[in-house]
Amino acid sequence: MRPLKVFLTGASSGLGQALAREYAAQGAILGLVARREDALREFVATLPNPGAVRVYGADVRDADAMARAAEDFLGHFGCPDVVIANAGVSVGTVASEREDLDAFR
Repeated sequence: MRPLKVFLTGASSGLGQALAREYAAQGAILGLVARREDALREFVATLPNPGAVRVYGADVRDADAMARAAEDFLGHFGCPDVVIANAGVSVGTVASEREDLDAFR
């Protein structure tokens, strides 16, 4: 059975970090994205198989950076089995409010 391939944003802390840790414990191949690349790299060093992890320091609002991360992951591992868009949203935004749509983009 081949390992699961997971691409996850917001992976340097909180729920994203917990999900990354769980998938790593299951032997998954990971593509992890976070704005705080230094914190992400420190976290990845604690995982059971850091060699099966690609790290991307990027803000999900930067479409070019996200495209580069996706292209790199695809080039190394192929299409992910699971994509988790976990990156946080600014405090004070409400998804149902039209004026907050720019923040979500």
